[in-house]
Amino acid sequence: MKKLVIFILILFSTPLTLLFGASTELKNAAQPGLNPVPITLVSEQEGPQAGKKIELSRPDLEYRGTLILNSPYPAFGGFSDILLSNDRKTFLAISDMGFWLKGSLNYKQDGSLKNVERRAEMGQLLNTEGKTFAVKYYADSEALCRAPESGYLVAFERVHRINRYDSGTPLDLSGKATTLSIPDQLKNSPKNGGIEAILKLPDNSIFTLTEGDDSVSALSKAALFVDGKWINFEYKRNSHYRPTSAGNLADGRILILERKYRGPGTLGIRFCTINRNQMKEGAVLSPEFFCEINLPIPRDNYEGMDIIKDKEGAQWIYIISDDNFSPVQHTLLTLLELKKTTAN
Repeated sequence: MKKLVIFILILFSTPLTLLFGASTELKNAAQPGLNPVPITLVSEQEGPQAGKKIELSRPDLEYRGTLILNSPYPAFGGFSDILLSNDRKTFLAISDMGFWLKGSLNYKQDGSLKNVERRAEMGQLLNTEGKTFAVKYYADSEALCRAPESGYLVAFERVHRINRYDSGTPLDLSGKATTLSIPDQLKNSPKNGGIEAILKLPDNSIFTLTEGDDSVSALSKAALFVDGKWINFEYKRNSHYRPTSAGNLADGRILILERKYRGPGTLGIRFCTINRNQMKEGAVLSPEFFCEINLPIPRDNYEGMDIIKDKEGAQWIYIISDDNFSPVQHTLLTLLELKKTTAN
């Protein structure tokens, strides 16, 4: 309900033809003349200085800084997933209000986060008719990945579905969507417990994982799309953690970002892993603990993740938080470096 109210406030805080375009409740409403639109993006450093020795549960993992991202653009916020270019200079994020953000990152000499370029752009996701979503219920984009051949896949919650966008431009979600058929167990997910993670695996199969709902089951529905068919299985949640994103590790494992929140003082952020060879029809996957993110590393409602491997074999793990459009939360972009070892 809170996000619905925010969605309505955003809708009326900016001219319709610029921000939201057609409404299903308005006749002959014009689509935005410019989509995406240029915006101003700013950042500031948060937390301990990058490079400072931070005790983590893995000796091969190093903290590489956190940025708070901000923009005066009224639709900025609510980011639920992120992708990075292979050179780590450009990022693409989606929001649960049906918007996407494309920006550029600058780094310090050691590879840690420095700041963002002020010039960025923000666009609206379009439906299969090439129109914007004017109702939050249809615009709740929660997960993002590269498509097997070209373009990108975006998973939506509430009205559970996967859309494909292929504008021909890297890290761009412009243009009319096409749909990817999904199995019934994903379509029938709880309204607020749908697909939270979608990931193209190295073999070009597509892995999907729902957030699930503790009031329904301790299992999250999951599926793998391979050779035109879906393989259905489940993911076992524990300790009130719920999966929010997924990324490919160099050793073939899949890294799962998990978050828990049961009230003030209960926020938990951690990573677990699963294996591709466990994904079989009817299987129940039990994730293995990888590491936990604790203070003094800044923590918030981390929902999105991407992993980039560089030429030297290091893996750069980016996580972005959903601020829920709340004055007490922030859009945090945090970077971790998983150093090359004989184990990874």
